[in-house]
Amino acid sequence: MVDFDKMTRQFILGENKKPSLRAYLSELANTISKLRPSSQTQAIMIENLKSNLRSVKKEALSLEERVKVLEEQVVTLEENKTKE
Repeated sequence: MVDFDKMTRQFILGENKKPSLRAYLSELANTISKLRPSSQTQAIMIENLKSNLRSVKKEALSLEERVKVLEEQVVTLEENKTKE
């Protein structure tokens, strides 16, 4: 038996979708910003986390752009293949 209520709820509320990489990174940045170090060592660790997160964000953006370019190339190749 098909559960139409569940299907409708998933469709309307987007329950079936996974959060994007940007959403995960944003939540991680938000969580790190709320940390309050109780020692100098912890403060240094938090700053290192922030720095690493910035690097990960830059790399993720670069990868997203690269995927976008590659997807466009695939579409172009497929269009050329169908024309031949």
